[in-house]
Amino acid sequence: MTLTDSIVTDDRTPFTGDRVPLVAVLGAGHIGGTVVARLLAGGHPPSRLRATTRSRAHAAEIAAAYGIATGEDNAEAASGADILVLAVRPDQADAVLAEAMRVAEPARYVVSFVAGYSVARLTSAAGPTPVHAFRVATNVAALEKSGVLAVSTAPSSPAESLERVTAALRPLGTFVPLPESHQDTAASTLGSGAAFLALAAAGVREAASAAGVAPEHALLFTVEALECAAALLRQAGPASAEPWASLVTPGGITAAGIDSLLSHGVSDHMAEAVRAAVDRARVVTPTPTEAT
Repeated sequence: MTLTDSIVTDDRTPFTGDRVPLVAVLGAGHIGGTVVARLLAGGHPPSRLRATTRSRAHAAEIAAAYGIATGEDNAEAASGADILVLAVRPDQADAVLAEAMRVAEPARYVVSFVAGYSVARLTSAAGPTPVHAFRVATNVAALEKSGVLAVSTAPSSPAESLERVTAALRPLGTFVPLPESHQDTAASTLGSGAAFLALAAAGVREAASAAGVAPEHALLFTVEALECAAALLRQAGPASAEPWASLVTPGGITAAGIDSLLSHGVSDHMAEAVRAAVDRARVVTPTPTEAT
């Protein structure tokens, strides 16, 4: 189905949570495509979901895979939509949102997955049309397993608007509200942190393979170790300085490995990786005043 075909079913009344919202995903790439897949898997009707891509060929692929209206025109996708999901690159976000807002109705919900894209920037880019703006931090892997999403909105935004949008997008995972001042850190831990830990885990896998363990077993053991590490962190709680302590026996093999890691400052290096990501998030898109 094309976007033009779907517009005849628009409901122009404001979304108040009493009906299935019409969701337009602007940018069905890695994040946006996963949003589409998770919403459909969670029971969102295909007739109430649209998506845009940068190419006609990709739009055709999305339409064939999911049976939803797709196209390249962001304004067509936004026409009558209750919720706009912005999932494009930072350098594309202003133009895509401006195109969509040419036809968007007032008081619509705009949910941004764009790295470093502030609520103020989102509201400014939307132009004169008033919107409920939300900024979300997560990653593709978290979305695929309906994991955790950090969500922020303007302090002046009514509480019911957050409740409505998170209820509508519940198939994506668990939304954790937090002040926007923490969003860059959330993106660098919840979002990028998975990549940092995967990089560290690659060293564990490679060591096992180098010792002669079959590659598939080395991978299995490493994944299991990561899952056990997650369990240790949950059990230890947020106040624990040494969540690994329950696995360490003085003079044992785990102690030898921990001592090696500590001597090389691994924890400090991981913290520095997060700080570097936070610094990058703060400059990846300019503020509204810098953009003018």
